[in-house]
Amino acid sequence: MQIRLARAADLSALVTLENQCFDYDQISRRSFQRFLRQPQDRLLIAEGDTGNLLGYGLLLHRRGTVLARIYSLAVSPEARGMGLGKQLLRALEVEAIDTQCRFVRLEVRDGNAAALALYKAQGYKILHRRNGYYVDGGDAFSLEKRLHSQPSQHPLRPYYPQSTPFTCGPAALMMALNHLDPSQPLNRAQEIQLWREATTVYMTTGLGGTSPLGLALAADKRGFETEVWASHLEPPFIDSVRVEHKRQVMIDVHNQFLEEARARGVGLHQRVLMASEVHDLRQAGWQILLLISTWRLNRNKAPHWVWWVGEDDHHAYLNDPEIDEDEAQSAFDNQFMPVPIEAMDAMTRYGKQRFRAAVLVRNCAKI
Repeated sequence: MQIRLARAADLSALVTLENQCFDYDQISRRSFQRFLRQPQDRLLIAEGDTGNLLGYGLLLHRRGTVLARIYSLAVSPEARGMGLGKQLLRALEVEAIDTQCRFVRLEVRDGNAAALALYKAQGYKILHRRNGYYVDGGDAFSLEKRLHSQPSQHPLRPYYPQSTPFTCGPAALMMALNHLDPSQPLNRAQEIQLWREATTVYMTTGLGGTSPLGLALAADKRGFETEVWASHLEPPFIDSVRVEHKRQVMIDVHNQFLEEARARGVGLHQRVLMASEVHDLRQAGWQILLLISTWRLNRNKAPHWVWWVGEDDHHAYLNDPEIDEDEAQSAFDNQFMPVPIEAMDAMTRYGKQRFRAAVLVRNCAKI
């Protein structure tokens, strides 16, 4: 037997094995074709002496992070009991290390005792239970293994996936506010309401995104202490808008936000938030929303809001509200998402102005 990268010629055998092994959430032929083409993903197969397919393992790499996900692992009925699952798992971990990943995550169906025992024996730790994860309503356990040093600890944090392409800011803010005050809603009505309050009206195309000032004001109006840290306090994103009347509307909205923020006592700091400062700020009770460029995550140069939920000596951990279903992502991939600390400087610069912004939110001190 040998374990090797899958090729296009293996496609039909992969589909046949998938149908043999699973009767729920099966990977389609079209999806297998896409995984075979993706350079950042690894599809390994275990091949018998006669060229027959004995099993496969599929590893997906979360672009821009040090996180990989074992999306699927299957062993044919004829090869079970031979330790092939463990061999495939180890081979996938080697692939993860080779692509500079430091964390591997996966899901196991509740009731699949053999698979759960295998992963636990190989050092995977249960993070939490996901109710109704599978299309048939079945529950799953989410597991993680840290490939270097000690196992990581992930405290539970609220997660809300944005429901539109333009509401990453409201979704990130909702997660942070709900963490500070669990009575704060996590629903679409709140998402749209926050967008209406914080939008800059126009962006390069389509509906408008939300500005740091707008998000800070929305949190302030709900009784939270807020600050904005930005590389400059002039209207952001203007350089990408070529239509003059749209530019003027954005400037007018920004100036209105700025005037209102000053009147309400929102903290305004014309300075860059450094990664080295985040730990102390979070210890002081601040929740931090970061504006990033999505280039390192999906090769699209778009402004995008995320929530910084943790850090260690080497990583920042982010909750990203945007789930890319075309990349087979799930909410699991976007929670406590590890990004190398050294990559955060480049990730938090946007546009020709190299604009950098963060919104800080915490509970108001009781007097």
